[in-house]
Amino acid sequence: MKLCIIGAGPAGVAMAKAVALEPCSDLDIHVYERNASAGGLWNYTGKDKEKVSCTVPATDQRKARENSVPGIPYVSAMYEHLETNIVKDMMRYKDLEFPPECETFPTRQEVAEYVRKYAATIPDKVQFHYNSNVIALEKQDSWQLTYKNTVSNAISTESFDYVILAQGHFDLPYIPEVRGLEEWSAADPTSIIHAKYYNDVERFENKTVLVVGNSASGIDIATQLTTYAGNVIISAASPSPVADILIDNVAQIGKIEEYRVADRSVVTVDGETVSGVDYVIFCTGYLYSIPYLKSYTEGEQAILTTGEHVRYVYKQMFYIPDPTLINAGLPKNIIPFPFAECQAQYVARVISGRERLPSQEEMMREYADEVAMKGDGKGFHDLKFPADAEYCNHMFELIENSRSGGFVAEYWDEQRKDLRSRTGQIKAKRLERIVAHALQLRQKHEKFRLLRG
Repeated sequence: MKLCIIGAGPAGVAMAKAVALEPCSDLDIHVYERNASAGGLWNYTGKDKEKVSCTVPATDQRKARENSVPGIPYVSAMYEHLETNIVKDMMRYKDLEFPPECETFPTRQEVAEYVRKYAATIPDKVQFHYNSNVIALEKQDSWQLTYKNTVSNAISTESFDYVILAQGHFDLPYIPEVRGLEEWSAADPTSIIHAKYYNDVERFENKTVLVVGNSASGIDIATQLTTYAGNVIISAASPSPVADILIDNVAQIGKIEEYRVADRSVVTVDGETVSGVDYVIFCTGYLYSIPYLKSYTEGEQAILTTGEHVRYVYKQMFYIPDPTLINAGLPKNIIPFPFAECQAQYVARVISGRERLPSQEEMMREYADEVAMKGDGKGFHDLKFPADAEYCNHMFELIENSRSGGFVAEYWDEQRKDLRSRTGQIKAKRLERIVAHALQLRQKHEKFRLLRG
C-alpha cells in the first residue's frame, strides 16, 4: 500500500506519524512539502511577501483557481511579530511538551521549531520530500502525483493508492465583494492588502489604516499598527469580545458597504463615513483551494465550488465518492495540533485496513445530515468549542475495536476541556499586556520622530 501526504505542516506530520506506527509493515509512506523543512504554514517566508500585490475579490471557485495558478509566488501567512492565540499546554502534540522557556503563547519561531522536533519523532520508514511543490494530482487507475523539485527544477510523477491532502487552508485570501472596492484597487492596488501579505508596521508610518475584520488576526495586526500608524480603524459586522481592550487606541466602525477611492473614504451600513484612508488590510480569512487537483473538480459531486467549504466529506475527512482521497485539518476554530492527532489515529487505521468505513450510502446520509444542520457555506467546517472537543473524542469511539497497537491520541478529559474553555480569557489578559507594550513603543517612536525632525 503506497500513501502520499501533501504537506508537512502540523496536520501532515501528525498523519505521517500515525500511519507509520500502524502494526502492518507493507505501508510505503511519502510526504511532499514545498518548504525546505517540516512546519508548513509556520515556515516564515520573510519580507518578500510585502512585494506581492493582493488580488481583489474572488468569491467563486473558478476565480479562486485563477488567482492561485503557478506564477504567483508562495508566501506563508506568518508575519514578523506573531505569536499563537492558543496556550502551549493546550496546543501541544501528545508526548511532546513545548520547551519550558517558551512563553504561554509561543512565537512563530518556537512553533516552527516545535513542529520540526515532532517530525523528528516519526519512524524512518516515512520518506520526506522537501522542496517539492505539487503541481498536479489526478486519479487514473491510481493517484498520479506530479511534483517539481524547487532546487533542481526537475519534474517527477509517482503513483499512489491513497492521498492525504494536508496542504492547509491559509493560501487563498478571501476578500468580500463590496461596492467600489474593485475601482479602488484598480486606482491604487498597493493600498489594498490581505493579512496574508502583511509582515510588519514600518510601511504604515503616520498613515491611516483600516483593518477589516476583528478576529484574532485583525485584533493582533491592529494592535501592532498602533505603534507606527497615524490612525487605526477596525471595521467589523459585530463587536469583538476584546474590543474594549483596544478602545483607547483603535477606532471601531461597522461593516462597510461602499469604498470611495476619489476621496479615500468608506461608508458603513450604519451610514457612518470615514475619510482619509491610506491603506486597507483585509483580515477576512481564506477560501478552501486545491489548485493542483485535476480530478473531482467538476459536476454535481465536485469537491469544491465556491471555496467556502470542501464538499462530500465523511467525518470532515474522507471524500465520499472516492475515500482514497482524504482531507486533514479542514475544520476551523479548533486546536490544530491535538485535533490533527485525533483525526490521524482514525485515518491510519482505515488506510491499514484495521477499521472499515461505512457504505457510501451511509456516509452520504451522514454528510447530508451535517449539511442540513450547519448549512453548505462557511459554517460547515466550524467546530468552535465545545464542538471540537466532542469531535475529537468521537474519533476514539471510531477506533474502539482497534486501540491495541498503533498510535492513540490524547483524550479530551474534563481538565483539558476546562483549559480549552478558558483559552480566550487567558489570551484577553495577554492582549492587555500587549496593548500596554504597544503604547510604550508608540511613545518611544513619537519621541524619536520629533528628534528626527
